[in-house]
Formats: sequence, structure tokens, C-alpha cells
Amino acid sequence: MSDLGATLRQARQHAGLSLSGMAKRSGYSRSYLGNVETGVRAVTPDVIAQYESVLGEDLRRRQLLLGSVSILAATPAPDTAVSIAHDINAGRTAMLTGVQTTHATDTAVAALVSRTSPSIASLVKWSHRGKPLLKVNATGILAKVRSPSIDNEAITVLNTDGEVRELYLTAVLHRVLAISWDNASDLASSTQPLHEPAQLQHLAAELSNPADSGARYCSALMLARSHREPAATSALLAALRTEPSRENLRIIGAALAGVNPINL
Repeated sequence: MSDLGATLRQARQHAGLSLSGMAKRSGYSRSYLGNVETGVRAVTPDVIAQYESVLGEDLRRRQLLLGSVSILAATPAPDTAVSIAHDINAGRTAMLTGVQTTHATDTAVAALVSRTSPSIASLVKWSHRGKPLLKVNATGILAKVRSPSIDNEAITVLNTDGEVRELYLTAVLHRVLAISWDNASDLASSTQPLHEPAQLQHLAAELSNPADSGARYCSALMLARSHREPAATSALLAALRTEPSRENLRIIGAALAGVNPINL
């Protein structure tokens, strides 16, 4: 029996619900759920969502969340990400207002909340309202949900809110270019073009990052400053063929035309 299957079984039994009762409430067959709980079949995010919907809050919910993010993100879920996901699901903003979250944390949280419509709706609302840290953290999670329509929401915030854009751009430059936070902040707030081939190469690679539409936006913004550089032009042209977000395509098109993409 897998650890996660055992957790589902124990949670069901703790709630006093039979396997047949779970099957009726979840829409899955009794035999299918029995195989999931005993490890014959893999536990999927949809099964976890059904158990959570039927059982509600349970003593073992944290373990279910950990298993869910492991399935979706293929990486262990840090406790911080699980706690943030709990807060988002409950409509609380406290953990998103203290410090700017990391790329890894945003990715883990996005995997946890991506299938929960009320949580996504809360993040969209918070990305437009509140203090800059709340807005940038909410936007950072939305940008990693991997949905073109949600990507458009995140990119619209980045392109219209200067404070959020500068915070996000600083984080991307710090990570992608491997420079200090202070240097990244200076670069984000300037308008100077980039000329170093290595930096242009790193940003060109990030322009095709499927896991972060915000990082793709930031890369396009930086390459737009250097659109006369052949490496920048080549990367932007290639992105036109692969970019799934309508808003990012507008930014890339403007960059190629030599037009400032901000506030289009």
C-alpha cells in the first residue's frame, strides 16, 4: 500500500465512511477506490480533490496536500508552500504580505491551488488590490498555474502596475542572471539595454520557460531594451511561435517593433 493511498484510507475511516459510501459521494467505483487505497492504482490529484471534498478538513489534510503537490510538481512540497496554500484556500492573506516569496515556493503553491477555483479567484483579486508584496506574491503564483487565461491575468498586472513589475522583474533577474538582489533591483529600475552575450542568452532561454509566464514577460521586457541585438531579435521571433499567452504575444510583438511594451 502506498503512503498516500494509506492516508486516504485512514482519512476515510477516521470520518466513519465506508468504501461504498465514498464511491457514491465521489463518483468513482468502489473497486477503483479500493485499488487506489491499496496502491494497486496510482493516486491522482482528482482523487485527492474528491476525498477532500467529501471528507472536509481532516487531521491528515497536510499529508494529502504534500502528496498532491508531489504528484503535480514532481518535487517535495516545502512546509511553507503547504501553509500558504492552506491560507489561500481559507481566504487569508497573512503569509503573502510579509516577504516576497521565492520562485520555488510559488511553483509549489501554484500546483496545490491550481484546481481550486475559489483560490484562483482570491489570487486574482489580491493581485489587483492591497499592498505591493501581496500583489506581487499573488501574481507570482498565478503566473505558474500554467493556464493561458490565468497567464493573461498575471501579465496584465505586471504590465500596468509599476511597483509589482519592478519587484517581479528584480526576482527574475536575480534568479536568471545569478546576480545580487541589489544589482538586480538596479537593473530592473533602469532603462539601459543589455549587451553582454551571456545575459542575453540566459534571458532568451527564460523566454521559453513553460512554468512561469511572468518570467517570460520579464525576459521579453529586458530583451525589448536590446531589440537591436541579433540574439535578442532571434529569441523574440522564436517566442512568437511558442508563446501561449495572448498578453505575452502583444508584449513580444511590441518589442520586435521597437515599441515600449509597458502600458500597451
